[in-house]
Amino acid sequence: MRSKGAQISNDAAAVRGVHKKNSTLEQQQRLSRSLLWKLQRNYFERQGFEAWSTGAVPHHITSSPFIAGAYAEAVFWFLRDCVAKPIDLTQPIYILELGSGPGRFAYSFLKKLLALRSGSVLKDVRIKYVMTDFSDRTIESWRTHRWFEPFIKEGVLDFARFDVEHDGKFKLMHGGETISAGNLRNPLVVIANYLFDSIPQDSFLVSGGELFETLLTLTTPMQEKNPNDPEILSRVEFSYDFNRVNGHYYKDAKWNRILADYKKRLTDTAFLFPTAALECVENLHRLSGGRMLLLSGDRGYSSDEALLEGKGAPTMAVHGSFSLMVDYQIIGEFCRQLGGQVLHPERKTKSLNISAFLFGGSGDDFLETRQAYAEVIEKFGPDDFFTLKEGISEIYDGLTLEQIVAFLRLSCWDHKRFWECVPFIKQHLENMSAFEKQQLREAIVKVWDSYLPIGEESDLAFELGTLLLEMEFRAEAIEFLQHSVSLYGIAPGTAYNIAVCHYGLGQLDQALEYLDQALGLDPEFAEAINLRSELVVVQQEPALNGVSTAQDLRLTFAISKELK
Repeated sequence: MRSKGAQISNDAAAVRGVHKKNSTLEQQQRLSRSLLWKLQRNYFERQGFEAWSTGAVPHHITSSPFIAGAYAEAVFWFLRDCVAKPIDLTQPIYILELGSGPGRFAYSFLKKLLALRSGSVLKDVRIKYVMTDFSDRTIESWRTHRWFEPFIKEGVLDFARFDVEHDGKFKLMHGGETISAGNLRNPLVVIANYLFDSIPQDSFLVSGGELFETLLTLTTPMQEKNPNDPEILSRVEFSYDFNRVNGHYYKDAKWNRILADYKKRLTDTAFLFPTAALECVENLHRLSGGRMLLLSGDRGYSSDEALLEGKGAPTMAVHGSFSLMVDYQIIGEFCRQLGGQVLHPERKTKSLNISAFLFGGSGDDFLETRQAYAEVIEKFGPDDFFTLKEGISEIYDGLTLEQIVAFLRLSCWDHKRFWECVPFIKQHLENMSAFEKQQLREAIVKVWDSYLPIGEESDLAFELGTLLLEMEFRAEAIEFLQHSVSLYGIAPGTAYNIAVCHYGLGQLDQALEYLDQALGLDPEFAEAINLRSELVVVQQEPALNGVSTAQDLRLTFAISKELK
């Protein structure tokens, strides 16, 4: 059997126009052994932190303050379950995040969990959050990020190189300890978001009561000088061959039992088999001594209904790297065979499947954890919020300011949701009451508090600062504009707006200093020239100090803010 695979490149047609000879990269290879996975690793090793800071790799749905808050609640109640049994209070409970990506999840999660712990019976329970990746470049970006310094100093954050495809232990970079099987004194918490979709899997097809393995042939529309170049992912094309499976396919009897079950109950259905994820789970199970909570969210499914909808087909989403769907049913069945318990969403998810896997006790040992999962994942979880925000984003222009702030509160003050709302917030500025201005001011502070800058092009601090300036919160505006300077350097518009703030506060010397900076960067900056002339006149006539109206300052600001 043979099938033409879907093209996974948007640029392949343009490349094909070069009229170069096609190149075959591999023929009839098992998916889990494909060159694709090496190209995937090469991509992340080459890109490092820029894979996320440039926006090339999607990450926000699994890095937002909303999902971090939901996971923090679930882990908090898991810790409550843990302290109900004997644990070693002299040792920390490790929270191991696999493939921590841009670090935004870790940042928001720690803030939320530490706040929950501080006001509870768990205040004396030590925790150690460990961010991991296989790329040294990415880890170094976290280690040198000054937003993480308070957590490091407090002793609640560390880093480790951990390759989920191979490793069964890790060494803390700050603490120095090596955590391996046999030396963990307390249960282990593992978080794996947008991870299992990006590591090796196999693909199968059930047809006519028979099981077939899916074999890949990869080609590109040009001769590749370097077959290890991850840029190949942007132009690769693939086709499938199907070979009948006779007898046991894998060495692991547990895997073969899962395959046999799918063969028995499915008809004319393709499915993915998450080989690397299963190996990772088994390694972590061994590392934890069989006491573990694994929380995992991904593009995936946990029901036969999803398979029948075609979600098990090996369709690849390419975004610099690439990803596949994840079959959480298979992961769950494997965990049961290891003695674990499984919590899957009871209803079909649209964008994100979040499952929990519990090891080291009976159902009665995890009552709090089960209840937390029901509340923060099932009742209204990250997938629900993502679905809701897609609808609300269509009607921002019809919302009152109070409704916009309420939505931002529901999002846990998500900076990305704020960015979407900015144009509509500005529509309310002219008629905003003092109370509404205060509401928005408090929202701005909370949005910033939930935000971790990762070097993206958009300057959130500048946008927040300019909004505060337009509402005449000049001292606060200076603070945020200085954050912009710290992250992005001084720019003519930033210096000018800081000068406007100081001018409105009657701080003329400081205003003059920043106007000179603005003009030093852009000598033809007309608004800065005019304001400087006005400032000189005011300095020469002290009786006029501070007489510029708020309306005048807003007009001057409105002209300049796009000049950042």
